[in-house]
Amino acid sequence: MKILGVNIDEVNRREAVEKISGWIKPAFAKGYGGAKHVVTIYSEFVLAAEKDNEFRQAVSKASLVVPDGVGVLAALRYGKGDKGLWNGLRVGWEGLMGDLGEPVTGVWLFEELVGLAANHGWKVFLLGGYGDTASRLAAKLKRENPKLKIEFDAGEQGMSSDKESKQENRRVIEKINKYKPDLLMVSYGPRSQEKWIYKNKKRLKVRVAIGLGGTFDEVLGLLPRTPVWMEKRGLKALWRLMIQPKRLPRIWRGMVVFPWKVYRGK
Repeated sequence: MKILGVNIDEVNRREAVEKISGWIKPAFAKGYGGAKHVVTIYSEFVLAAEKDNEFRQAVSKASLVVPDGVGVLAALRYGKGDKGLWNGLRVGWEGLMGDLGEPVTGVWLFEELVGLAANHGWKVFLLGGYGDTASRLAAKLKRENPKLKIEFDAGEQGMSSDKESKQENRRVIEKINKYKPDLLMVSYGPRSQEKWIYKNKKRLKVRVAIGLGGTFDEVLGLLPRTPVWMEKRGLKALWRLMIQPKRLPRIWRGMVVFPWKVYRGK
């Protein structure tokens, strides 16, 4: 379904994992025709796509765009019903009661895929993160899953056109391609990671590439985990505001501006 001009796949957690797993299984994975790009999209991302043409292009060309947030699930539900205030209030109430289904959050998807990778022998590559985040997370995951095949690099984004940036980007891609991971998890920050994957996916010898924002920090324990009951009721943004008050402008856009635009946009 298209929400504010952005196509979003109506998939639940099981369906998302089945789709991604199918791209990795040997029956499908014959050679490399470019990485399959998975985007976990939440309300703030949808708003960003309205103004950022390059980001909108990256999302529109992605192989799978999953709803990462109850706000997006609510918009999908609202789009199927009568376009009016009553339907909007009803959907909002269903969201608070946790009746819109479970969002395919980046943290959940990351941990689920890492678990499957350990069980099936898939290779995982962690790219980005601040400082030594990727190396610390790789070590943590290896301790928890001794059979896990994992590599990492804290490489820079390589998005600019200067010579050093191009050389760094070339180095990162060469390292990734030498390892040939089944899953490339990229943490270059919201939007930047999606643009990087879109720009380089045809050069990557990777089955699936996913942008995961702050997931590395959350899984590593650098950020407190969102309580399950808050996540199911679409209150993850409120939780993040409680622990990171500086996020207020972003929370405002996601929790107020986004639903208003969906309502007004019919």
